[in-house]
Amino acid sequence: MTATAVTSITNFLLAAETLFLAGMMAQTPKARFSAAWYWSGALLMLGLGALIGGIDHGFFQLAGQPRYWIQRSDWMVLGAATFCVLMTTANQFFRPRTVRIVLILAAVQFAADTAVVLLVDSFLDVILNYAPVMILLLIMSSLGLKSRAGSGHMIAAILVLVAASAIQALDVDTFSPVDHNGLYHLLSMIGVAFLYLGGQRLKRVQ
Repeated sequence: MTATAVTSITNFLLAAETLFLAGMMAQTPKARFSAAWYWSGALLMLGLGALIGGIDHGFFQLAGQPRYWIQRSDWMVLGAATFCVLMTTANQFFRPRTVRIVLILAAVQFAADTAVVLLVDSFLDVILNYAPVMILLLIMSSLGLKSRAGSGHMIAAILVLVAASAIQALDVDTFSPVDHNGLYHLLSMIGVAFLYLGGQRLKRVQ
């Protein structure tokens, strides 16, 4: 079995877990536009992103088919996930007036990111789009530990995902046929479990 095929399988495993937890999060009682509400959207978009990624690697890449639209669809879904994470952070930690400002900025960011991914053939744009947002969530979660607005689970989730991203960036292929991409997906499954647990601590009212 090729490394690409294994990568596709790990993508589907990550998608299954994330979409399941997104469904669990969606069942949690919460007000519309609350931090927990946006977090449900974030998990859903992350799950869809992993699913599309699995289809890309398992069908398009292996068959040597053009990948422009399947890749761009994946990247735009990840842009939507970034939007939801930013709005989660705003609703969890910021005042209502600031949340409205962040909503405008998040919408502009999403629109700009969508335009860029359609024009630039590089996953780097996706990284540059979501990394600052995840760093912001990490900082706010850490600062909010004393007031219990923050969450140790959320901090652990982000640190695990950062470690997984570092392994992917460093092309760690020690566990062949699981290459650096497959290893990233497997480690991300641990991170996603912590994302769900952290989501259970988010505000459920606006």
